[in-house]
Amino acid sequence: MSAVLLQTLAWTGVLIAAVLLLRRPVTRHFGPEAAYALWALPVLRLVIPPVVLPAWMAPKPPAPVSAATPPPPDAALWQTLAEAPATGAVAAPATVPISAAAQDTGFDLFATLAGWPVLEILLGVWLAGAAVFLALRFAAYFSLRDGLLAEGREVGSIAGLFGLKVRLVETPATNAPLAMGVLDPVIALPPGFLALHDRAGRDLALAHELAHHRGGDLLVNVLVQPLFALHWFNPLCRYGWLALRRDQEAACDARVMARRGAQEKAAYAALIARFAAAPGTAHTAALAAPMACPVLGETSIIHRLRSLAMSDLSPRRRMAGRALLGAGLLALPLTASITYAAGEGVLSAPEVPEVPEPPAPPAPPAPPSAPDAPEAPEAPEPPAVVLMSRDGKGGAEVTEHVWRDADGKERRVKMVFRNAPEAEALARDMEARGGARAADHQAMMAELRAGLAEADRALADLPRIIEEAMAESEAARAEGQRRVVVKHECKPGSGEVTETTAKGGVQVISICRSRIMAEARQGLVEARAEIAADKDIPEDTRKQILRTLDAQIARWSRQEG
Repeated sequence: MSAVLLQTLAWTGVLIAAVLLLRRPVTRHFGPEAAYALWALPVLRLVIPPVVLPAWMAPKPPAPVSAATPPPPDAALWQTLAEAPATGAVAAPATVPISAAAQDTGFDLFATLAGWPVLEILLGVWLAGAAVFLALRFAAYFSLRDGLLAEGREVGSIAGLFGLKVRLVETPATNAPLAMGVLDPVIALPPGFLALHDRAGRDLALAHELAHHRGGDLLVNVLVQPLFALHWFNPLCRYGWLALRRDQEAACDARVMARRGAQEKAAYAALIARFAAAPGTAHTAALAAPMACPVLGETSIIHRLRSLAMSDLSPRRRMAGRALLGAGLLALPLTASITYAAGEGVLSAPEVPEVPEPPAPPAPPAPPSAPDAPEAPEAPEPPAVVLMSRDGKGGAEVTEHVWRDADGKERRVKMVFRNAPEAEALARDMEARGGARAADHQAMMAELRAGLAEADRALADLPRIIEEAMAESEAARAEGQRRVVVKHECKPGSGEVTETTAKGGVQVISICRSRIMAEARQGLVEARAEIAADKDIPEDTRKQILRTLDAQIARWSRQEG
């Protein structure tokens, strides 16, 4: 915040100085109104907010000095001074010279030794002085207003800026017309002013003060006070305020004299000279606009009389003056203070990397293949998986699952659940043999994976089979054989494969691949439900089978979608 205030102070000071240098040539070439408008530049710079840039555009901080680097002799000297007791005296070695770097940082070192926040103290004094400046200015204005209206008598009113009523008040506290007030606009007049015999001069004086109100000059006088309060200690404050008031009066004269003849201008110039020469008319209140006000070095009367001769400008010069002011306003944002987004530029601690989930345990290796042996004859049925219980009851339950692979060959898995007295002896025998149960588990999983792999291949070959059938159908139709037509389409309410007869006895076969995929997935879902409900399958075997089926169902669901 302090950096933004200091930059604002510097830029507004530069702009005030620039306006002081440019106001005379601008008045000479473009008229007094253009010179008066130049004062908008430092006022607007006062209220321009700082420009916030992304944090990545901020300059990189200097690299930190390694702690192992020995301090230079000058730094060691100042460190010795800083560590000395407050009541003791430390003599600096005569052999250690004070370098220019140490002299440049002497202010900071003094602030460190004294233990006082010097920058904060100076900033507080600066802002306190600005507050006192504003208080004195407004106190002087209200004191003047109270003095003028204490014995004043309202003699009329005229419409002013924004439709506000401008009161005409005769008061013995002034010898010249004086405009004051923003919310309660008033024109203070000497006693008997409206009864003067010189009606032309009287009307011109009233027109001048009324032009102050209608042109917003009194509001401008209020708005510029923070600008000059910021420079209360700077000589530019006084010079700038007096120059602004002089340009304001000259611009007001130009507005009054616009489209008037030479005779009226001569009478108006004589009126300005008469009021300026009258005793007791040099009001110096900050917010008032008297008919005649003194300026430093050159009286207001000379500047205003010179400006009257410059009020008749060609339209080309007026447009050039406005273009000059517009260029200044467009360049003004280039002086804005630059800050960087908070939070982004601060180095934050690195985020703790997420712990990756442990990979799924690999499938147990297949048992080593036995040595080559003579092939055994095919059994009428594939080996059945036999699971036994020990409840001692008789009877048996057989569950058989049948499907066809990609080659059309029938595949079947039979699961037999036996409850017989001899199962006890068989179970004990299997337990005695140790790894028989694990072998059955491996055999079941191997068979399951083989069946699912064949189903995957069959479904993967389905698009190719459909395309070949459609190609054959197209070829037959091209040769004049239009007996069979194969299409890849899904009709509402139809099954996976639909056969219809079209006109001419042509047989149309419609194949719906999505329904075939859905039917296959539904069959797998039903098989999973049966296995999940079967408590006779060992727990670890059932869980592994269900995981394998879930993965296959999810994969088919993605292919179906």
